[in-house]
Amino acid sequence: MKILVDTGHPAEIYFFSHIAKQLEKNGHSVFFAIRAKDCALPIAENLKLKFISKGRGSNVVLLKPFYLFRALWVLYSQVRKIKPDILVSFASPYAGVIARIFKKPHIAFLDTEHGKLLRWLDKTLATHIITPACFQQNLGAKQMIVNTYKELAYLSPAYFTPDASVTKELTLPENFILVRLVNHGAMHDVFKKQWNHKSKMQWIAQLAQKYPLIISSEIALPDKLKPFQVSFPPHLFHQSIAQAKLVIGESATVAAESAVLGIPSVYIEYNSRGYIDEIEKNYELIKRYLPEPDELKKVEGFIHATMQSPPNLKYKEKRQQLLSEKIDITKFMVRFIENYL
Repeated sequence: MKILVDTGHPAEIYFFSHIAKQLEKNGHSVFFAIRAKDCALPIAENLKLKFISKGRGSNVVLLKPFYLFRALWVLYSQVRKIKPDILVSFASPYAGVIARIFKKPHIAFLDTEHGKLLRWLDKTLATHIITPACFQQNLGAKQMIVNTYKELAYLSPAYFTPDASVTKELTLPENFILVRLVNHGAMHDVFKKQWNHKSKMQWIAQLAQKYPLIISSEIALPDKLKPFQVSFPPHLFHQSIAQAKLVIGESATVAAESAVLGIPSVYIEYNSRGYIDEIEKNYELIKRYLPEPDELKKVEGFIHATMQSPPNLKYKEKRQQLLSEKIDITKFMVRFIENYL
């Protein structure tokens, strides 16, 4: 069987990487079409995936239509070339359109509820939509619910082993806080209320005066924060999360990655996700706050308590609980794809 995987975000490459390797081990051929967002191409190269680039695209709303046509053309050309039996994506509308044109099945995985237009496209163009059990929308007859998180496809003990030597390799401080900042350029972020940029930078600067801190950022930082910015080799980013004492930021994916690694995370955003809410409620590995002054005071209290305390075994226990209650999504996806046709 030939399988074409369409990805739009670096985390999606990780999600499908072990799925692809197992499928190839079972005798199938897997090809990737990758949007060159951030560190996506170096990640694909490090993982030794067979891929083509769909180009970078733009975070400017008015320029997004130009990328749409480019991405569709690249996918169209690739399907004509390799003639896949099935298309798989993280709810990519591009893959959905091309699958419809060539009358091919399109399996979509989805864990983000935002974006009404995109959800309508998913329901219209996907053959099946696989969602975590915590997903907060009913997508109808095409939806298949699985008790998992996407991050377990690449950060469960079966696929990832923490390596403490990374702190020395990257010269990271001991017991550090990792701050993750994103550019909010995705379509589901464009019209959402965001944390005021100036206030955000001032708050992080105050934090940096009190605690060992490193910043991983998709956006430009003011001069006073640049000394704290670390450019990780992409394949070591998750290792840096695993060595942090606390992760803070506005990336839902990084918050969940931290949680499944047993590292407490503070997610500061106006908009939540089903998996964020569930991890916070059931496992206490994420604490979500709004980027408002009174809420940020609560964050500061939690940070102080966490940083002044020895490692809390509760988080390891909660991680073990999480791992025991969720299925291996990689194995599920491999079986589902193999048995689809």
